[in-house]
Amino acid sequence: MPNFDNTWARQETQSVTGKLRDAVKPQGALKPRIQTAVNKLQVQISKMDSMLTKLQERDAQLFQRVVTAMQQHDTSTSRVLSNELAEIRKVTKMLGNARMSLEQVQLRLTTIHDLGDAMVAIGPAMSTMKGLKSSLGRFMPEADSELNSMTQTLNGLM
Repeated sequence: MPNFDNTWARQETQSVTGKLRDAVKPQGALKPRIQTAVNKLQVQISKMDSMLTKLQERDAQLFQRVVTAMQQHDTSTSRVLSNELAEIRKVTKMLGNARMSLEQVQLRLTTIHDLGDAMVAIGPAMSTMKGLKSSLGRFMPEADSELNSMTQTLNGLM
């Protein structure tokens, strides 16, 4: 059976030079990579939604067949159908949990994406605060301590 696993889902291994190239070469801007990951996750979530819908429809059909078989006192058919129904419900539960996990990752990446935009907006404020601190410190020494605390607060955000 291990041979089937290897041929079914073979992992493409990367050469040593490829690994070295990836380690040295910069990956590019983080924002578009996060957005691409969010989009890919959304596609996978929608695929899982459609699979869950199909499984729920199949669940309803099998349940009706089990009810019909039980009403006709056909125990062997109802037992087989009940086992299949149990398997479908297990897969549905597992797929639902996987969907929730993917959605959680997508939400986390979206939060990181939005937080990165906020950090980009705060960056110029930091440089302005530092410039203001040096120029105002000469004329208003009491403002220097307030500017220091504001700068520390902004640094804490970064």
